[in-house]
Amino acid sequence: MTVIATRRTVLAAGAVGALAVAGGGAIAIGASGREQLVRSVLRRLVGPFVMADADFGRMVAAIDRGTGFPQGYKLRLVSALERSGWADAAMAGAPAGIRDDFERLERSILTEFVTRTTFLQGETPGKAPVTYLGPQPCSSPFADFSMS
Repeated sequence: MTVIATRRTVLAAGAVGALAVAGGGAIAIGASGREQLVRSVLRRLVGPFVMADADFGRMVAAIDRGTGFPQGYKLRLVSALERSGWADAAMAGAPAGIRDDFERLERSILTEFVTRTTFLQGETPGKAPVTYLGPQPCSSPFADFSMS
């Protein structure tokens, strides 16, 4: 079988190759680390919010200590999928172990944000700047810490 390379097929193949390289480069450059992943997950789950960079960095570090983020190319891939809006579709077809790890990470991000920030304080959540409080002792007057 002989393949004849015409000018049209060479140009079409070049265009497809250039698009593939440009798309891959855009995803690789656009995908950053843990902070962008956390911001994307929270934006999807709770909507827009404003938080100081120092507070946000402390929250991301606490999430990393508690759950741990994927490392290397896995972190960049998950961050890129999340930021592009394809995370749900990609995780639907992913193996159960990967899907469970991502769901665990999402839950820990949301739990840390809701329980250890000022997001839910006030009348309209997310309107005022959010402050990261970190771990705090229970202040409920009805809490019972007896071990019986």
